[in-house]
Amino acid sequence: MINILSWLFDHILSVLIAALLIVCLALTFLYKHACDERDAALQNAALAIETNKANQETISALEVEIVKRDELAAIWQEELAKERRARDDAREEVNALLGQNESVRNWAFDPVPDDVWQLFD
Repeated sequence: MINILSWLFDHILSVLIAALLIVCLALTFLYKHACDERDAALQNAALAIETNKANQETISALEVEIVKRDELAAIWQEELAKERRARDDAREEVNALLGQNESVRNWAFDPVPDDVWQLFD
């Protein structure tokens, strides 16, 4: 009976040692795999940070460009408004002269000579 218990103990101990070795090998493999994944993630994070910096520089440059374009658009809007006011004022003056002065009416309603039209072609 002692021999049987001794034999079982020796074999159970061997199986437990083998299982422990398999677990240790598996944990070693998992640790190495986790380290590789961590390194890849760190590299990806570093690349993402660099890309974000470059993108932020581009965004900042575009924001400056937007401000410049908005300023130009405002200047052009003011100039356009001035030109429209000047055109409208000139129209009002011409219309007033047409109503008041017969020589202006005759001049305005006379046909434009062909030689003058050629200048605008």
